[in-house]
Amino acid sequence: MLAPRSKLLLFLALGMSAVARMARAGELDLEDDTDKTAKKSEDSKNDETMPAAPLATIKPHAYTLSECLGLAERNHPNLWAARARLAANHAQLEEATYQPYSYWSASSTFGVLPQLGGTPFYNAVPRTILNQGIGSSYEPFLQFKVQGTVPLYTFGKIDSIKRAAEAQVRLGEWDMEAARQQIRMDVRRAFFGLMLARDAQYIATEVLSYLDKAIDSTAKKLDKGDTSVEEPDRLRLEIYRDELNARVAEAKKGEGYASAALRFLTGVQTAFDIPDEPMRKPNVVLWPVVRYLTAARLFRADVNRARAGVAARKAQVDFARAQLFPNIGLGLGFSYSVAPSATPQNTAWIGDAYNGFGAGFAFGIEWGLDLLPKQARVSFAESQLEEARSLERLALGGTAVEVESAYASAVEAKAREENWDRAEHRAKRWISSVQDAIDLGTKDERHLIEPLRSYVYARANHVQALMDYNVALSELARVTGWDAAAPQEG
Repeated sequence: MLAPRSKLLLFLALGMSAVARMARAGELDLEDDTDKTAKKSEDSKNDETMPAAPLATIKPHAYTLSECLGLAERNHPNLWAARARLAANHAQLEEATYQPYSYWSASSTFGVLPQLGGTPFYNAVPRTILNQGIGSSYEPFLQFKVQGTVPLYTFGKIDSIKRAAEAQVRLGEWDMEAARQQIRMDVRRAFFGLMLARDAQYIATEVLSYLDKAIDSTAKKLDKGDTSVEEPDRLRLEIYRDELNARVAEAKKGEGYASAALRFLTGVQTAFDIPDEPMRKPNVVLWPVVRYLTAARLFRADVNRARAGVAARKAQVDFARAQLFPNIGLGLGFSYSVAPSATPQNTAWIGDAYNGFGAGFAFGIEWGLDLLPKQARVSFAESQLEEARSLERLALGGTAVEVESAYASAVEAKAREENWDRAEHRAKRWISSVQDAIDLGTKDERHLIEPLRSYVYARANHVQALMDYNVALSELARVTGWDAAAPQEG
């Protein structure tokens, strides 16, 4: 079953075959293309009712494949989103790095106090003075305190949570690489699709010129009463021309789709075009499949994301196990209070809330004794680790299947392209040989039927094979993560 794009190329071959059947006495080369048939004039009336295309005032820039790839990596929204997720992962890593050393706090109070005298044993101030209104006897006071804990040994809690955050960063990096590889594949597919649509239109334009000449020549012969042609011959050619025009419309639709996709992928919405040149054979070598399998194990984003996931789950298991043990730390504290209106207290066993300076440290242990819930969390983390390992095996096995499938498609497209290339060149030599015989008078134009039909059919399938080969190599580069395996230019 042929693909929709191949149908256009087959109709080109049918159209050329019809031209060759009408080439009996060489009128196609002798007649001028000055007069058009009345039928063609009627068909052109519909085109006059269509609105005129806008006049282009800016010459569009022809972006090469490498330029389109670079613009897509700079402008595509998916990559911007992946960069934002990676920045969030880096922020989590910084939080995990500094969080253990952030158990510090500072507090301060200030205001005014009345005159407070005496000692705990001899009170020189009645209680009612604390409740009187603000007067001239009030003076300011200040209290300031800093305290915190420095972890000394946590049985691996700090190290494990940091390793989990680092693995999360690696996962974000490979997530961005996966988006990048997919975007590059989409750009290449749209780029080569646009080249195929334009090549198909160029082939159709060439064949349509022969059809127009054949229709004009047939019409003139009918007007002259030539019995070598009949009215069904002209109708048959016109039907072929209508079918070919319908296929040309499909090619133009494909060109519009591919151009719109490239403009979106690259972010260039105005004055956009690609080089006006035929599609070429890929400029990369198709290596043995083992090289691509090795590249996939090293560069494939899915495989590396799975490895990062396993590393993160291992770190989470270590953290859950470390939670079963206590934390050993050093507590530090500093306080300062001053209130000129309050009499300082010098008794060692009496705390002075208004005047004083203190600093100290002490070793301590903190241990949560909810051991059974913590053991359940260890089992939960171990289950997640086993899940991550299973997904890693799935990524490795699934990647191998995708690589071998993409490699088989590339090998098939390469063989198809080489065979159609040879067929195209042989058809050219066949046409030249027959044309030489026609020039010598040993043959007439009817002998061009088979070589022309073979050439158009081979040329059409060769262009399709080139498209498939380029896309197959691009897909092989995506599934392996090895971008050098893809065609670098169109």
